[in-house]
Amino acid sequence: MRTLLLGVVTASALVLATPTFAAAAPASTAAAGASAPASAPAFSGTERSSASLHGWARLDLFGPVPEPSQLITLGVDARTTGRPSTGSRGHATIQHVFDRGTDREFTARAEIRVDCLTERDGTVVLTGTVDSVTYTAGPGLDPVPPFPSDWHPEVALGFRHDEQGRLRVGWSGVPAEPTAPPAATACQAPTDPGLHLVRGGFAFRR
Repeated sequence: MRTLLLGVVTASALVLATPTFAAAAPASTAAAGASAPASAPAFSGTERSSASLHGWARLDLFGPVPEPSQLITLGVDARTTGRPSTGSRGHATIQHVFDRGTDREFTARAEIRVDCLTERDGTVVLTGTVDSVTYTAGPGLDPVPPFPSDWHPEVALGFRHDEQGRLRVGWSGVPAEPTAPPAATACQAPTDPGLHLVRGGFAFRR
């Protein structure tokens, strides 16, 4: 049930600018949208950069039409000046609600402190350490133990076009246990795609 925060997943078409990846226009004030590009622009890695990534989106595990029983959202506000590994700052929040509207509704929410924003080999990469994970269980579920207050694993997001020109967002999530091997490395993109954009978008500028 908790695969979003405990595994590797990804997402689809969204909005970036300079270069621009387009997504559907948002239906709420939480996101900014634009028109879809004909082809994906190329990226090249840089040792020093000035870049920003901002936006909000609703995502889905299976396609651009949302699964009614789930709600996955991602918000990002990040920037870098200088070396990506030392000059990046910002915040990201990813949340997954399972079994919506039932007594087994379960929410997992991770607050991420950005430590790297860069681009290389056609991928915009954002990584960070998890400041907190919050689990909220409905009345039909047993309570979930709190996230260890002294455990701050690295997580990663990778924004990249697929073969159809739609953007995918890779996610390397929180390990299942504090003793588990790391799921992500700073400044390194995740590899497996999976999530699709439902609504919203992101603007990347450099």
